[in-house]
Amino acid sequence: LRADSGFSRSSAGYVGDSDGWQDFDRNGEMTWTYGKAQSGNVALMGELPATTGTLALAFAISLEGARTLARSSLADDYDTTRDLFVSGWRNWGRSLVIPYTSPELRREAELSATMIKVHEDRTYGGAIVASLSVPWGQSRDDPGGYHLVWTRDAVEAALALVAVGKADDAARVLAYLIGTQAADGSWAQNYFPSGEGYWTGSQLDEVALPTLLAAKLKAAGHLVIAKPVEDMIHRAIGYIVRNGPMTDQDRWEENPGASPFTLGSIVSALVATAPFFEPGERDYLLALADCWNERIETWTYVTDGDYCQSHDIPGYYVRLGPRATEGGLRGTVDVRNRTDGHMNADRLVGLEFLYLVRSGLRRADDPRIVATVALIDSLLRVDTPSGPSYHRYNGDGYGEHADGSGFDGTGIGRLWPLLTGERGHYALAAGQDAQPYLDAMARMTGPGGLIPEQIWDADPIPDRGLFPGKPSGSAMPLVWAHSEFLKLLAAQANGRPAELLDAVEARWSGVAPRAETWFWRRNSLFRQAPAGRRLVFEDTGPFAFAWSRDGGPAATLRSTPSQFGLYAVALEADALAGAGRLDFTLTPEQGDPLTDSIDFIG
Repeated sequence: LRADSGFSRSSAGYVGDSDGWQDFDRNGEMTWTYGKAQSGNVALMGELPATTGTLALAFAISLEGARTLARSSLADDYDTTRDLFVSGWRNWGRSLVIPYTSPELRREAELSATMIKVHEDRTYGGAIVASLSVPWGQSRDDPGGYHLVWTRDAVEAALALVAVGKADDAARVLAYLIGTQAADGSWAQNYFPSGEGYWTGSQLDEVALPTLLAAKLKAAGHLVIAKPVEDMIHRAIGYIVRNGPMTDQDRWEENPGASPFTLGSIVSALVATAPFFEPGERDYLLALADCWNERIETWTYVTDGDYCQSHDIPGYYVRLGPRATEGGLRGTVDVRNRTDGHMNADRLVGLEFLYLVRSGLRRADDPRIVATVALIDSLLRVDTPSGPSYHRYNGDGYGEHADGSGFDGTGIGRLWPLLTGERGHYALAAGQDAQPYLDAMARMTGPGGLIPEQIWDADPIPDRGLFPGKPSGSAMPLVWAHSEFLKLLAAQANGRPAELLDAVEARWSGVAPRAETWFWRRNSLFRQAPAGRRLVFEDTGPFAFAWSRDGGPAATLRSTPSQFGLYAVALEADALAGAGRLDFTLTPEQGDPLTDSIDFIG
């Protein structure tokens, strides 16, 4: 950082300990003048000798390179540089397609589109980071912060760009994601714009979403079908087939199992991308999608949970269903960011199920959906002075403490404006008015109109700048929240969510299918199945399959190579007709055998 007037004083400090923010917070003025800080997360502070002048901030891979760029930038004519900068933004803004709305919402929409554009890296085109902020950065040393690309957030932003007429920008996001895809078809949990991974989790929704973006761009006439696009889709779908339907992490990056949001993403991806595959693989993908779609309620919907009686509802979707080997819906979920451990899966609810409506897998008037909407409105909704908003889930610990001090590994989860947008999308699908949700999101902003990750939901704490319905100390702006606002505004105008694809809508029309084939995997095994279905047993390597029906004589089959690198044994519906029970042992060439049974119902 250089100034044409130079600096009268400067200081180098460690973030969260001796940086300029800490100096002013503790002393009310600049009192520190540390000459050097090394081997850490370093922040610089400088005092200018004049109140007018020009600053140049430059970045490079070396100190010498940054110094050269800053000095040469100061040598350029400021007015000419500024005019070029302004004209570029004006040209970009002229092609924005903002739906007709109130002046207040139009301003917020223009700002939201600008925020998405601002968060795109200038070196790695299409790399949209989650936020240029660090949540509770005044008290945390976090070199990553939200200055990272999350594939999920980037696709959410790209879908918003499509919704406001910026499909070319969205296509650039897709090209970037193609460049950062791993050889196995997945993406890192998050990564720097260069593609260097940061966290190491695996999330199936982040594998599905780029393929859905490709399908969206294709439907909008803005996808050039080329080998890199096809290769990306083939790798991603192969990864989903081999690893689904259970995810190692849900969209909140906390727990493994069956998340309605993730299931909706991967099932939609299988259908939307099926035309990119040859007939045999295409038929397999559609059959697998039917199976997983039909079983969503088996994994994520309870009819005997505690809230059925207390809220007078027949059942409800949970935030996440553990794997069958971990108890399924009878199991527990490790609630992160808290000190008090686990919760029963049937006591943990969130808004993930709303994606089933938004993506066309379930109708808005499905009684199961309606009942769960009533439940989240009772358990998770808070009506603030800015309007209604929602907690991620009951018992969330990602937020400030009760005294307003920043999240430090534990805390109390606060309200998320982007979830106000998700609830608004459901209101539209149910034939209701989304305007209250749009207005609320616009009022939850900071002084400059930026939408935060979270808003405060308790009594005001003026000393900490915390007021009900206004930004907390979490990330601000949050690109995902601005994207949600734009998509809701567009959906209000055209009556169709950005995530709803024709192929998915045409196949299911919001109704769970009756799958002809049920696919058994170790990570999604079942011990009951409807009678009259074809059963396919799959594993990642060759295996022997010994089976018998109703205690009769056993037969042994050898698996054969199936689709996408899997091995399978198929039992046709005719071979199982009239059976009440199937006993089997699956013996892999490498590993321990697994013995189990399936009871047929209906």
